[in-house]
Amino acid sequence: MKGYQYKFIIQPDDPRDWLFNLTHEGETVHQFTWPEGPFEKNECSDTIYRAGEKVPYHEHKKGIETFLIAKGSVDVTIRGKHTVAHEGDIIFLAPYTAHGFIYLEEGTIWREFFQEINMSGGIMNKHTVMDNYGMDFYWEPEFRARYLGKNEQVVRIPPAHPEEVSREELKEIRTPEFGFSTFRFGDGAIVLRQKVGRWETNGVREVWQAILRKGVKVAWNAPYGESEIYHLRKGRLHMKIMDEEYTVEAGSFIHIPPYVKREMEALEDGTELLDAGCSGCMLDMLEDYVTLQATEPEKLATPEARSKFMQQYGVYITDVSY
Repeated sequence: MKGYQYKFIIQPDDPRDWLFNLTHEGETVHQFTWPEGPFEKNECSDTIYRAGEKVPYHEHKKGIETFLIAKGSVDVTIRGKHTVAHEGDIIFLAPYTAHGFIYLEEGTIWREFFQEINMSGGIMNKHTVMDNYGMDFYWEPEFRARYLGKNEQVVRIPPAHPEEVSREELKEIRTPEFGFSTFRFGDGAIVLRQKVGRWETNGVREVWQAILRKGVKVAWNAPYGESEIYHLRKGRLHMKIMDEEYTVEAGSFIHIPPYVKREMEALEDGTELLDAGCSGCMLDMLEDYVTLQATEPEKLATPEARSKFMQQYGVYITDVSY
């Protein structure tokens, strides 16, 4: 990409891809992307925890948190209910959802996607206070009350006897097999599961899991004014972004700025891609696409017709093959 140097592919384990890195006591934060746009979406980071570290029971007055357990397991209390979440689970938290966590394994990787919360700004402010005034000042109850109130967090009294439930029963936990809706194309060549609905994010975005067979190709070659963030959970991808080509390995993030064309091909069966910042109305599009495919398939007979149809929903895929 000529001119401005934009990092399309982000390797979580490569310090060169970190915007900043902070370590304090039992946790380390690697920041990958800043919040973007009026809804501060697509902010992405990793927090790596030591075994036994805790996040106290609290809730937020604003801001939406989506967490992926990339490694380890986590003791979870949400809305007075208790369970253990495992690697591959997604935890979705809307405002006013009380939650607290205990990280059970050394090196637990807590992969974070934020909306309308500017977590990176809060972390840097916190560490500025600690660096300038010392930990005692930061943890004084009177200061904590002012600080958390300013950041619209409410510390809650943890439930003495939380209700024990399975992780499948707790609606904020989305297991790898979970989908509000599931769509299959090409005899299972593409499987799409909706992990987070637009009704949960103030209409800003959806989160989708795509399972792809080797050889599936997808192109976005129409101008589109939103940035996107993808996370490759399993497998490998070949990607062409603008005039650059990449082999993307499992664990990587793919950060696409507005109006940038790209193409991808799955290089392995079972390639799993998480679309964490889907701005288009994907669920509406897929429901209507399946209906039209069954009733008036001639309207979807060419790539051009399919692309024009999808763009009505803010989905700018121009071609799919498998």
